[in-house]
Amino acid sequence: METEKFYKFRKQLVPVLRTKVHELKKIGISNVSKQDIWNYLVYAKWKNEKEIGLSEMANDILSLNVEQNET
Repeated sequence: METEKFYKFRKQLVPVLRTKVHELKKIGISNVSKQDIWNYLVYAKWKNEKEIGLSEMANDILSLNVEQNET
């Protein structure tokens, strides 16, 4: 899989990933890491993208919805 095209933006997106992790912790989801979010987006959401820009990637990170299962 050609994931290298995403990694050129990884360093620039660390603050956005950190913000999302902090947001998730505030709502009680503490077992999700920056790497978890990154891997999900690279291998699930962006895998078929021919080209994607930094702003689109940041938007996808911040708008990621994590459904919390309540038991």
